[in-house]
Amino acid sequence: MTSQTIFRFALPLIAWGVVYFGSIESMISVWSHSKTYEHGFFIIPISLWLAWRKREQIEQIPIQTSWLPVMLLVFPTLCWMVGIAADVALFEHISAVLSLQLILWAIIGTPLAKLLFFPIFYLIFCIPFGEELIPYLQLVTADITVFALQLSNIPVYREGLYLAIPNGLFEVAEACSGIRFLISSIALGALFAYLNFSKWWKIVAFVGFSFIFPIIANGIRAYGIVLIGHLTDMEHATGADHLVYGWVFFTFVIGIIFYIASKFSDKPEHHSDCYGNATAKHSTPMFVPCIAVIWGILASQWGWQNTLYSDPEVIAEPIELPKQLVPIESSFWGIHFPNAQQSVLSTTEDNSTEVYIAKSQYSKNQAELISHSNDLFDKNYWSLLSNSSVNLGSSGNAKVTDIISKHGVNRKIMYWYCINNYCTANTAKIKLIRGFYVLSKQPVSTRFTAVLVDNIDSLEFENLLNTLNQ
Repeated sequence: MTSQTIFRFALPLIAWGVVYFGSIESMISVWSHSKTYEHGFFIIPISLWLAWRKREQIEQIPIQTSWLPVMLLVFPTLCWMVGIAADVALFEHISAVLSLQLILWAIIGTPLAKLLFFPIFYLIFCIPFGEELIPYLQLVTADITVFALQLSNIPVYREGLYLAIPNGLFEVAEACSGIRFLISSIALGALFAYLNFSKWWKIVAFVGFSFIFPIIANGIRAYGIVLIGHLTDMEHATGADHLVYGWVFFTFVIGIIFYIASKFSDKPEHHSDCYGNATAKHSTPMFVPCIAVIWGILASQWGWQNTLYSDPEVIAEPIELPKQLVPIESSFWGIHFPNAQQSVLSTTEDNSTEVYIAKSQYSKNQAELISHSNDLFDKNYWSLLSNSSVNLGSSGNAKVTDIISKHGVNRKIMYWYCINNYCTANTAKIKLIRGFYVLSKQPVSTRFTAVLVDNIDSLEFENLLNTLNQ
């Protein structure tokens, strides 16, 4: 490898790693702590292996420089800036991966990028995405399970995500949503499609199949667990049996996907050598300014981030409770916001209603209220029944979450966020408004309020809401 090759690849990739270090670290942390995204560790090795398979063709294509991806870098840059300012990790992860793909395209040239399109594209699966689908997948899994049980003439009573049969109670928890199967299946399906098909319509159809089939299969898996529990009087299909059955079924599903890919695979095509026997060479006059522009863009991002975090840390002001609320240490509903700078849990004097308030002031430490680490309720004890929205009048809108315990106790949680003077339960809006305030160097104060109550239509509850929104 020549010094020119090292210069061409090392300088922009090192700069990319420095600028996106925090985003890369965040991505790796997600891979490490979430079983759903453990496959992220294998994506880069797979991409490198896919590129290695084409090494003979690569040697025949001269390395060039492309300016189009350099111009396109502005889009992941803007996405990254919004992600940093609004604290949206997904935006940061998308920007990190997309900018890497564009940089690779720029420094190897369009002809070589076309040859390595899929290995470069496959890096997209490094991005942890799909958690937003979990509630919908839980509902679909419950629907399929109930439908199959009814076909089997097994009596079943459903309340939310709880399924009761004559000899047992089952919950379609987040772990039963099938999100792990789905994300892994899509990543493997895309890989199998690339290796087995040459026609685009087959590739698209197979990737679509890799998306739909695991959802249906997971519903059948959940039905199988309930059926085994029913037939064995709840002696099996729980605990370790549940996990073993899940992994065996997942292996079976992947086996089916692999079999279908090989069954309908296309014959490998013999690609003609479009470049004759030319030896790989470099476009020396153009790649130096190209790398200089890439460095300039990345350096601007680095400088902007340091400027953004130059303000001193600000601590949120103490929370003042209305007179009718009394602070308490803990609650059975299990609400938990670990990133809040200030938080207090309280109850009314008759213990009929509980209120949780958390506050954060924007600072260098990114004390953000909206986070995946937050728990609105203890999911080991409570299950979601439904969500709805309510109007708080001039104060904005709130969301009402109806939950039920394992013992059949119903509660309603009304909650909303306020950023400066704007209140809503829409977390996406709060994030984007927060980003606008941060980018425009305006003070940012975020407040979260959640109220646990039996009846949201009572006069006492309405008076409490008016007090909290003053």
